[in-house]
Amino acid sequence: MALTPTKVRLATHGMAIAQTLLWACLYYSFPATLLTWHQQLAWSIADVSLAFTICLVASALCSPFIGRLIDKGFGPRVLSCSAMLGGMALLAVSQVQSLWQFYAAWLVLGCASAGCLYEPCFAFLTRYRGDNAKSAITKVTLYAGFAGTLSFPLCHYLIDLLGWRMTSMSLALIVLLIATPLLFISAKLIQGAQSSELGKTKAIANIKQSSAPNAQLKNAVFWFIALAFSLSALNHTVLVNFLLPSMHALNFSADNAVLVMAMIGPMQVLGRIAMISVDKRLSNTLITMLCFGSLLVAAGLLWQLDHLQHLIWLFVVLQGSAYGVTSILRPVLTKQLLGEQGFGAISGMLAVPYLLASASAPFLGAFAWQLNQQQGIFGLVSLSAGLGFMAMAACCLQQTAKITRYQKLTAKPK
Repeated sequence: MALTPTKVRLATHGMAIAQTLLWACLYYSFPATLLTWHQQLAWSIADVSLAFTICLVASALCSPFIGRLIDKGFGPRVLSCSAMLGGMALLAVSQVQSLWQFYAAWLVLGCASAGCLYEPCFAFLTRYRGDNAKSAITKVTLYAGFAGTLSFPLCHYLIDLLGWRMTSMSLALIVLLIATPLLFISAKLIQGAQSSELGKTKAIANIKQSSAPNAQLKNAVFWFIALAFSLSALNHTVLVNFLLPSMHALNFSADNAVLVMAMIGPMQVLGRIAMISVDKRLSNTLITMLCFGSLLVAAGLLWQLDHLQHLIWLFVVLQGSAYGVTSILRPVLTKQLLGEQGFGAISGMLAVPYLLASASAPFLGAFAWQLNQQQGIFGLVSLSAGLGFMAMAACCLQQTAKITRYQKLTAKPK
């Protein structure tokens, strides 16, 4: 028997809290502890940063497999077992003595992240919440938008109090004792919200049409979606890594520069709240185009900072809010344009270029910085924003053309 709406809402909030803890511990703990590892283990920044790239690449490679498991109905077990693996990987991080051990731990952590962070969570919610998936995903991202706000001060405090090894162990315990069981219970409740018969029907349909996700590789809309959102990931990750040194080169005060970086996360949450207010009046496609347009305008503002430093605040609002909304729209638009059948596998395939773009961002940003410092960074950000906008526009035009052709074929003769 289906669960009451109240229990489903509570389960969604539980999943949101679990995602917040997982992002804080498994993702943001790396940048929060990076300088400490560099200083105390005598490894270069580049050597330490390579571990995070390994983590993202591993996550990208595991994503399609994870998506197919979710399609087959293993969502609760995939999410919780992956979170458990992530907690154990954090325990391994706390014990490393050499660089190869550090890389191995983050390789495992990347595989775990592929099964318990946004991609699998959104695929799971899309599968089991149906038309309510968008609101459920929005709730999750509203909570998880504060993961960085939680992680940085928590890691800073714990490192000062206990040292980085005990800090990693503490984060591991948060994952193992709080996030993992909360994720499992929430996922089981959400999965149980469907009648068992409906679940069986969908499972049979997924098995019979298991080739549907691979068929999307011949669909131009699939590739436009992959390109657009991967470019948005590249755009934002380059900024997260190189906006601070760019502001330093433009003679921003240290306090203002830190405040700008601190405001990006809250602006993502603000953008998601704004989306909720216009959700009933604007289509998903239009909101997505507005977001990519905002990223493009924000990139243009960067070129004016040399003379008008106060524009940085408008930049933060446009960049942060637009990127925050795209994290919701990516699974929602994918379902709308590519369909629900085999969504987990499709989402996993789309995650590969998205995560690889994020992984390549530090290297491309470093290359751009060597070419022309902040001007090189601004050029890379503008190029990725412009190409992303064009890819999303092409996606919308392609889909409109398909709908028009369908309407002509099905139109009754007068």
